[in-house]
Amino acid sequence: MVLTQDKDKNTMASKATLKVALFDQLTSFITELSEMYPDDPDFSLFLTTIRMMRTANPSLLVKYLTENVLQYEKPIMEKDESFFLEHTFDDYAQDVDLNIIKKLKQYVSQMSPDSKEHVWKYVQNITRLIKVC
Repeated sequence: MVLTQDKDKNTMASKATLKVALFDQLTSFITELSEMYPDDPDFSLFLTTIRMMRTANPSLLVKYLTENVLQYEKPIMEKDESFFLEHTFDDYAQDVDLNIIKKLKQYVSQMSPDSKEHVWKYVQNITRLIKVC
């Protein structure tokens, strides 16, 4: 009985740590995008939304990301830029206005190869974290 309780506590602690890592990655990613594109108010809005959700209901963001990002895991992990550019992403859930990927489509063609690689690493890390949360 005690071993089961300890295991449950460790699992809960691990999930909490992973959620913190997910929020930290999202915050860092969007902060960098906001710095790259300071005239685009949407990135600041995304950042505010994530900060509010982190405080109010972190599970809602994890649910949203799970439903809307994991379906694209294969092209994300393969860095399939054609998929990224050609997909409309109109099928995202409407309950949270956090369509960062669709927003990035506007800028991807103008990004340097280094910036694109940096974006892919963030998106891949975020996808991995979503999967384990």
